Amino acid sequence: MTGLRCRKRASLSVLAGLALMGCASGRGAGGAGASPEYGAPSAEAAVAQFLDGVRGRDYPAMARLFGTAEGPAERRWGRVETEQRMFVLAGLLAHRSRTLRAQPLGDAAGTSRWVVELTGTRHGGATVPFIAVSYRGRWFVERILTKALVGS
Repeated sequence: MTGLRCRKRASLSVLAGLALMGCASGRGAGGAGASPEYGAPSAEAAVAQFLDGVRGRDYPAMARLFGTAEGPAERRWGRVETEQRMFVLAGLLAHRSRTLRAQPLGDAAGTSRWVVELTGTRHGGATVPFIAVSYRGRWFVERILTKALVGS
């Protein structure tokens, strides 16, 4: 009887794990075997689409837009960990509306800085700088300076 209980618990654990994996990677683009498109065609599009993902709590979409000058973040952290990080960022960046403004960075080729005015955040409103970088002709959100969102 004990062996049967252990097998049932093990089966339930495996099913629970699979369910959690499905939740973590939920709304990916395309069908089975489809390769998602990473990045955006411009720095402004990367920031705007990333914030669209925040509003829709679309963690896979956010993850595809997050990266460095070496490529998408998923290649470094894996899909599950990247989406978990996007979950945290979505909580910090939740907003009702936004305004994007470009902010020059000087001679930083392949890098773009955007200041985003968010309204309707947990703290009312906030000014949040975003740094976007280029990788192979696609743009990624590399850094989000969240100091204004976590209360100093």
